[in-house]
Amino acid sequence: MRAPESSALCTSCALELLADLGIPYEAPMIETAIKFLVKTYDRDNHVWRIIPGTAEASPHAPWWNNDRLEETFGNFLVNPRAKICGYLFHYQELTSEVFRTALLDRILAHMETQGDTVFGDSLLCYLCLSQCDNLPIDASARLEQKLTQMIPASVETDSTKWGEYCLKPIWTIKSPHSPYRHPITEAIHKNLDYEIQHQEEDGSWKPFWNWAGAYPDDWQLAEREWRGKLTLDMLRVMTAFGRMED
Repeated sequence: MRAPESSALCTSCALELLADLGIPYEAPMIETAIKFLVKTYDRDNHVWRIIPGTAEASPHAPWWNNDRLEETFGNFLVNPRAKICGYLFHYQELTSEVFRTALLDRILAHMETQGDTVFGDSLLCYLCLSQCDNLPIDASARLEQKLTQMIPASVETDSTKWGEYCLKPIWTIKSPHSPYRHPITEAIHKNLDYEIQHQEEDGSWKPFWNWAGAYPDDWQLAEREWRGKLTLDMLRVMTAFGRMED
C-alpha cells in the first residue's frame, strides 16, 4: 500500500519499529504519532479504519481495495486496533488511563468470543499487544491464555504450504525465549531449515505474494523493498535461534 496519506496501518508499523529501538515517549515523533491515532479513532465503532479511503487512488495490493476493506479486515476489530492499543500502553504517558483501559477491555472481550483459528494478521496483532510494556497483569494473563490456544491452531506447520500465503512458524515465534514456542517447537526448527534452503542466490529472501498484475512498475520497486525487510527479519530470527554461521 503505497499511498502518501497518513494511516493507522503505517503509523502502527512505525511505532513497532520505534518501540523496538527504545525511542522514549518524549520524542516528538512518538508524541505526534499518538496524537494522530487519538484524533482518528472512530469513537462510534471503537476502531481505527486501517487506511484512508483516498488510498484507493494510489498503487496498492488488491486486499487494500475499498469495496471490501471492512470485510477483509474483520471490521478492524483486531487489525489494527489490537496492535495500536499495545503502543498506547507502551507509551502510556501520552493518553488517558480511562481511554486505554476501555479500549483494551473491548479488545479482550472480542478476542474471547473468537475461535482458536484466526487469520494471520489478527494473530500477529494480538501477539504484538501481548508483548507491549505496561499492560495490566490480568489483561496479560487473558491474552496469554487465549494465545496459547490460537497459535497451534492458526500457524501453518505444513512445510508444503510455506511457499504460499500463510502464517509461518517463525513469523510468529521469533525467539527461543518466547512463552508460546512449545506447542510448535518442531515446526519452528523445520521452518528455519526450510528458509535456509530457500535463500535466494543474491542472499535475500523474496516475498511469496505478488500484485504485479495490477501495478507492474510499482510492484517491481515494492518487491525489492520487501526483499530487504524479509531478509533483515530472517537474519534476526536466524541469529536469535543460533542458526547464523560463525
